[in-house]
Amino acid sequence: MKLQRRDALRIMAACMADWWLPRHLFAQRISAPRKPERRVIVVTFGGGVRYEDTMAPEGWANIPHLASELVPQGLVYPVARHEGLTGHFNSTGALVTGTRQNVDAYGSEAPVTPTIFEQFRKEHALPPEEAWVIATNKSFGLMGGSKLRGFGDPYSANVVLPKQLLIKTIKSAVSTNSGPGVEDRRALAERMMLALDEGYEGFGWRVFESERTLGPELKASLAKSLLDYFNDPAVPTSGDELTFFMTKEIMNRFAPSLLVVNFWDIDIAHYGAYSLYLDAIRRTDRLVHELWQHVQTLPAYRDRTTLIVVPELGRDSDVAGNGFANHRSGDESCRRVWLVALGAGVPKGVGSQRPIRTLDVAPTVAQILGFKMVECEGRPLPELAF
Repeated sequence: MKLQRRDALRIMAACMADWWLPRHLFAQRISAPRKPERRVIVVTFGGGVRYEDTMAPEGWANIPHLASELVPQGLVYPVARHEGLTGHFNSTGALVTGTRQNVDAYGSEAPVTPTIFEQFRKEHALPPEEAWVIATNKSFGLMGGSKLRGFGDPYSANVVLPKQLLIKTIKSAVSTNSGPGVEDRRALAERMMLALDEGYEGFGWRVFESERTLGPELKASLAKSLLDYFNDPAVPTSGDELTFFMTKEIMNRFAPSLLVVNFWDIDIAHYGAYSLYLDAIRRTDRLVHELWQHVQTLPAYRDRTTLIVVPELGRDSDVAGNGFANHRSGDESCRRVWLVALGAGVPKGVGSQRPIRTLDVAPTVAQILGFKMVECEGRPLPELAF
């Protein structure tokens, strides 16, 4: 029986997790962890969205789950602002450090100030499986830790780039150059690369490296699942779907206290297709809702998790000359975003018109999880009951 698209993706994510997660983490354990009771998940509408296409009343049709189901359960800040460079690595870096960043735009340099992951793990003496970045954006490999002495390794977060991990895995799985099915394997590899590589971010390409070799049975099973998957006549999968499944796998296995999840399909806006941009917004909205539903199914997360949802930046206004497609003008549409919080410690059905900054996310996370930010421009959001 032919696998459905989402079932195939779930199998792929589980196979990758079985292969990689336990080996990578358990070798890094440290003693005497002091795991907090609270959990925090920060989700980015990665790639950036315009306020008018999302949280403004005319944009609610694009975020039906947030607007109708999640916002009523929590607190919305409709007036938030990104300060600093309007590039993805620097804007997301500001989210996880609380300080404006000015490093290589394509991710070849780590943040220059400590991240929430390093400070959380260092102050609480926690092992690496307590802090994670799961990023569809392939240039986020260095997002888990800063370049500062006394931080960085061994206190960084685990960073998983699921699409790149999948590419590495499948390239290995289909690398046999002879034998039955070789043409199918080659075709699979080519089609996988086309489907999973969004193409825009050619710079900063990073592939997760591992020396572990897949066994022949797993290779064959994984290759067949993918072949069925990519032969499905439905719309090809997205990187964000894979990120979502890997996030759930990590939550199920390790119940980490701190997760940052970077959804990224929205950045297809750079291709200039407004309909694809809106489709990606709706997909992200759905995945955020499904992630929150998954939180409720896990005893380690239910009633103790605070979810924060925020775009890391906006996109250009039509007045700027290139509209939704880019985020380079630096105009107010590039900087006007919003933030939704719900779950533990968050008042329900509340909206605050007080302007906030994306820089405030990191110190808010720090206050919830009980650690200090040693260097931070942002301030904790007082409306959240910690």
